[in-house]
Amino acid sequence: MTTTQNESKSSSPENRVKTTKYSRTSIMDLKIAINFTWPSFRNVALDIQKALEPYCNSVVLDWRDVKPGGNILFIETVRKDTLKFLKRLPSSNIVFYGTTEGHSLLDKESIELARNINVVAVSNFVKQMLEEVGIPVAGVVHHGLDMYATNVDSSFLQSLEERFRDRLVTLTLASNDPRKGLEELFRAYKLTESRVLNSFLVLHSEPKRYYDCEERRYRQRHYDLPKLVAQLGLERTWLTNRYGLITPEEVNALYKLCHIYVSSSLSEGFCLPILEAFRFNKPVIAVDAPPFNEVIEDGRTGKLIPYEKTQWYNHKNKILFKMHVYKPQNLAEVMTELLNNRDLLERMKNQIMKKKHRWSIHAIYPRLLSYF
Repeated sequence: MTTTQNESKSSSPENRVKTTKYSRTSIMDLKIAINFTWPSFRNVALDIQKALEPYCNSVVLDWRDVKPGGNILFIETVRKDTLKFLKRLPSSNIVFYGTTEGHSLLDKESIELARNINVVAVSNFVKQMLEEVGIPVAGVVHHGLDMYATNVDSSFLQSLEERFRDRLVTLTLASNDPRKGLEELFRAYKLTESRVLNSFLVLHSEPKRYYDCEERRYRQRHYDLPKLVAQLGLERTWLTNRYGLITPEEVNALYKLCHIYVSSSLSEGFCLPILEAFRFNKPVIAVDAPPFNEVIEDGRTGKLIPYEKTQWYNHKNKILFKMHVYKPQNLAEVMTELLNNRDLLERMKNQIMKKKHRWSIHAIYPRLLSYF
């Protein structure tokens, strides 16, 4: 059930791993443990629960509320603290469905804990990163998405369509974090804005200082985005400043509105927004590095831009992010090409329509049961 690092970067999940067939006679009980304060993990857990419904009696729990014993699917970033948390769950059959954006900074105890459970990576990139720091990986199960969850907030979409009438919209959803490449995105769009006169950039992100309702405190993020927009002289940009504060139906409206999606990140474990864009048949631009090129087929479902170098960024002494640094000029060239070529956009949309269901949660997530 494991994958190899030499596989084609554009191969589909079906070509990499065959789905194991289960019958209702093999139904098992499963606890899905996540950190409820992270919406991305919560959404993945709910999708997994939906996909495993024919095979499992499952419950999604905050990891602090999980009791020892039985089958536990633990969904988290592979770090020293998350691995050591598993000591609280003795006599449990644990599968750690994990991600990382680079080299997790681990000690001998956490590595030994990882060796006593099945660690399943969310991408081939994550598998490589974990193995490079001494963690054996049982296999790879890429993230999936419910491709039929396309409900939109109709009134919000109508307001967007009125606001951006006749505009060619580029969309990016990203937290305000250095590895998300937002400065590179803005610098690329500065060039694109002058080349595509009816273009518009929508960035769904966070302000530099905002109130975290769940943690009940103010938080500081990396960029002062309005200041950066002003410094670069961008004229056709909308900063929503509502990251994590709008409904899934409103997020879907943003995807439905846009013409192309740009994943500006320098480092990711998987990058679920790529699949979210595919759900609405929107071509995606990203850097030609894993894990992005494990999902995007260059020239078919999107465009990949070259990176110039890799850099390692120490994130809170927990992970060394592996950053794939690209030139904003290269991103601008591809953005301009796609926005100015309606025929190419249409061909890519047709390719996505044919291929996106390979990434369905129902095609992918049942494979997780093979690791129990």
